[in-house]
Parts: sequence; C-alpha cells; structure tokens
Amino acid sequence: MFPADNVKNNINFEKISDHGVIFNNRTAALIGKDGTVDWACFPNFDSKPVFDSILDIKNGGFFITKPLYENLEYNQYYEELTNILVTEFLRNSEVIMKLTDFLPISEYSTINFPEIHRRIDVPNQDVDISILFKPNFNYGREKPEITRKKYGYIFNGIDNDVGISSNLELHEDQGIVFGNKITLKKGMQEWIVVSSGISHLNKITDFRPNERLEDTRKYWKNWTKGINYEGIYHNHIIRSALTLKGLFYEPTGMMVAAPTSSLPEAIGGDRNWDYRFTWIRDTSYVIDALSVIGLKEAATNFLYDLMHKIQRDRKIKTIYEINSGNSLNEEIVPYEGYMNSRPVRIGNGASSQFQLDQYGSIINSIYHFNLAGGIITVHLWDFVLEILEKLEVIWKRPDSSIWEFRTEPKHYVYSKLISWLGFHRAISMGKKLGYTAPYRKWKKMEDEIKNDIIKNGYNPRINSFVQYYGSDTVDASLLRLPLMDFLPPDDKKVAGTIQKIEKELMVNGYLFKRYNEDDGLKSRDNAFLLLTFWYIEDLVLMNRLDEAQSVLDNILGKSNHLLLFSEEMDIKTEELIGNFPQGITHLGVIRSIIKLNEQLKNKTHKKI
Repeated sequence: MFPADNVKNNINFEKISDHGVIFNNRTAALIGKDGTVDWACFPNFDSKPVFDSILDIKNGGFFITKPLYENLEYNQYYEELTNILVTEFLRNSEVIMKLTDFLPISEYSTINFPEIHRRIDVPNQDVDISILFKPNFNYGREKPEITRKKYGYIFNGIDNDVGISSNLELHEDQGIVFGNKITLKKGMQEWIVVSSGISHLNKITDFRPNERLEDTRKYWKNWTKGINYEGIYHNHIIRSALTLKGLFYEPTGMMVAAPTSSLPEAIGGDRNWDYRFTWIRDTSYVIDALSVIGLKEAATNFLYDLMHKIQRDRKIKTIYEINSGNSLNEEIVPYEGYMNSRPVRIGNGASSQFQLDQYGSIINSIYHFNLAGGIITVHLWDFVLEILEKLEVIWKRPDSSIWEFRTEPKHYVYSKLISWLGFHRAISMGKKLGYTAPYRKWKKMEDEIKNDIIKNGYNPRINSFVQYYGSDTVDASLLRLPLMDFLPPDDKKVAGTIQKIEKELMVNGYLFKRYNEDDGLKSRDNAFLLLTFWYIEDLVLMNRLDEAQSVLDNILGKSNHLLLFSEEMDIKTEELIGNFPQGITHLGVIRSIIKLNEQLKNKTHKKI
C-alpha cells in the first residue's frame, strides 16, 4: 500500500481533445486516453458530479485503471456503431491491457443504470496494474462515510451513495480506494463496476456485466439502423448521430447542449459555463439534423416534449432544465478550473436573460419538423399562433443576442432576422397545411420587420448588415443570412455581409470568431465551430462546391481521435476547447455534410 498523498501525485492532466465519452439515456462520463474517468454526474446529467478532476486535478474526483509501466502508448476507439469505448495500452507496439467502458442502457427509458462498467483484458502478457478511485461529493465540500465491504467499498454521502465493486484486492487510505501493483496473468479478464445510488454493495456478478455489455451493444446497433444516410463522410454522420442521441435525457425527452460544465472557451479565462441544459434556439437544428438522416421519431419526441414544457410554464424561457428537480441558478464552485480557468460555474445565469431569437427559433423548429413529414396537430398550430401573438409585441425590444452578452441589451440584427423568420416560416407552413391563421396580419408584420432590418441593420458605407442597429461592425451569426430566404443569396447586401465576415472574423482559412465587440468578459474569444459549418452551407448554396469541400475536409480533420468536437477551437493552437462533446457542433457536422452531399450528387447527375 502507499499513502493517498502519493496517489494524487500520479494523476495526469488530459487535454479536452484526449477524451472519449460514454452515454446511456440519462448521463455521460468522460474518459481520457490514459483510462482516467475525470467527469461523470450520477444519476443524471445535471446531478452533482461524482468524478470531476477535469476541473480540479488536486481536489476533484477520479477513477483510474492503468498498467504500471513508463512510456506507454494509447489507442482509443469505439466499438463499431456504438457508444462503447475501448482504450488500449501499448508497450513496444504490443497491446498489454485493454479497457472496455460503457454505461448500461435499455430500450425501456424508465430503467436506469447509474453505473460505469469497466472490463479489463490482458491479452498478451502478465501485467501489473494500479487502480485509483476517489468519488467526490458536493464538489469536495462533503466528506462521505467510507465502509469496506466484502466485494469492495461504499462511500455514503448525504444525497448519494457511490460504490466500487470488484474481485480485485482493494485498500483505502485517506478517502482514496486503490489497488497497488495488482498482477493480472496473460488472458485474464476482470470487471470493475462503479455504482451510484445503491445502499448495499453487491458482488460483481450481481451487476451482470457481460449481459449488460451485450444488451448495450445491441441497443446502440439497433438504434443506428434507423440512420438513413449513404454518402460522403459517412463515419462522421454516424458518430455525430450517436453523440446527439447520447445527449438526450429520455425520461423527459430533453437534450443537454453538452454533458459538462465550465470547460473553458479560453484557457485561463472566465468564459466557463454550465451546458447541462436545453437551449431553446437549438431545437430547430436538432429537429432538422435528426430528421434529414431518418431519425424522425427522436425529433418528434423532442419537439412535443419541449412544447409541453413551454405550455406548462405558459412562457418561453431561454434555457430549460432537463427535469424539474434541479435549479438553473448560477453559483461558483471553489475549484482551480481546467488549466487554471476560473471561475468554475454550476447553473447558468443566462436563463434570466431576454433573448429575442428564441421565439422565431421555435417556429423555425416546427417548420423543419413539418418539412420532414412530422405531424402538426391543431394543438401544435395553436402553439404557433400563441408565439406569434407574443412576438408581434416584443420584436422591437432590445435583447442580449444569440451570444448571451452580459452587457446592456441592444437591437441585435440576428435577433430581428429570426423574428422575421418566425412570421415567414409560419405563413409558408400554415398555407401549405391549410390551417386558419391571420395571414394578412402576419404578412404585414413580416414586411415591417424586414424593412426595419434593412433600414437600421444594414450599413451602406461598408456594404454589410451589422451586429446591432447603429453599429459598423459585423457579427458571424449573420452567416445564416443566405440560408434564411430573407434576400436572394446573390443580393449585393448578402454578398457584402459574407465578404465582411470573411475579412474581419475569419481566421486560419476556415475558423470564425463570433464578433469583435466587447462582451463584458475579460478573456479573449476563440473560434466558434458551428460558424464554420454554417459557412460551408453558405458556400454550398452559392455553388462554391470545391471551396465547401475543402473547408469541410479541413474542419473535420480537426475533430479528435474519435471524431468528436467541442464547442470552440483555440485560434492560436487549434486545440479543441469548451464544453465537450458539444451537441450543436455535431448538428452542424450533420447539416453541412448532408447539404454538400446533395449538391455533389446533383452535380454528378447533371454530368451524366
């Protein structure tokens, strides 16, 4: 045995990009290339983390299983068509140990497995390994009661109990459970199960790990059969779809933007947010992306679950909890942060902001749902009428923008555009469906907002739409302008705006900053990855297909070893940063690939 102080010194720092993620229908866990579980919340995405050393190496919780050798190489991959993660440890180019990690999942969403199952295989030689296990309770502010059991250890906290079960010999010292220099013979296979919310620690066979593995493998493979896509970048489509599916909290049908909190958008800076919630503006991207690859059922459930939440609250909020149990109230946790990026925030203060674009975004979601063949009931249409009645009154108000500025509200052009889009989409959709609506009034509102945007949001001196009324700077959110049917793609105002964005906000040939405006935060902003995928869609629409494919090749090549993306990329180092994996980035992956694939097929057919 060895003291806990030395255990802590053996914890390695892993980059955000050096992680895989495992999912079930309620939560997720991040696992580094070296086998460290350094982020996991149990039982749900928005629960307090059990493992969180990615936010504080010294004080966070962790679970490590590794061979006791220097100069190891790592290889990490997913079992095909699943979210089952395999991590291999290589010595002299030979695999000496393999970890297979998964969160058990069932086709029945009411069944919950708040457990990490880890299988250890040593295929080629005897191996000495170590195990380090320290769950955290309330960000280290709570000291659990630790009890040794016949099959492992259990940590009893106020709100949660966490256990580690294994047939391997384990010990405890100063709150850390460990196995020091455990020898596994060639060909051996052992299991470790980390369980949450359990008061009696079971022996390893009671968890049925082999059965759970087979059930989980079958679940993911059956689910991927519903993906209807054959074309370019097929592997990226599959991995993005599996990632998006993993971000859904099935008991309520809501989707988290990412499974993590406070992974920084700028290293050492203060752009650190909690993304374990549902953003209303993401709904149209979710529904459109899922629908175009054949996953209409998931899109239907998401839209109707969200609609019921809005109708229950009788208002639209910017951000929604995935269930009714947790608060959005923002607090700061006394952690050192990822690479000393403070503050570490839990909850999200943007939930109290007025963000005008959310109203039009909901209408746009329903429009894309209809395009995909989704059923628009009379109740859903009544919901559209209610939203537009509200939007008629509020569209002239200043807001905090799509970027959730923590400065004074302004008349952001993008927010006005999405308000216009709400009326535009509703008119098109409603007439197609034959539903009753005040179309004359809607058309009048559509024209009024459009004229207002052109009058106040376009700067003829720079031939570009601008960030907000009266501004002379541009905002990269306007990359969506050609995609909205607001003006023809070849209109000089549209072309001028795209050229202005390319000149002022494009970096490294394919990355985009969001804006150059002061946003009230101290640290510099970095490249927001979704913008690159919007730009690819613009290039496709403008028939600049060679450029579109070049940019797409570049950006897809910047995914991590598992084809996963975070929210942002550091402009200087091109390292993935921000919360990970980021749902909206993977939605952008799917949309841009689909759009380019369609145009390339059309081009080929025309040649034939």
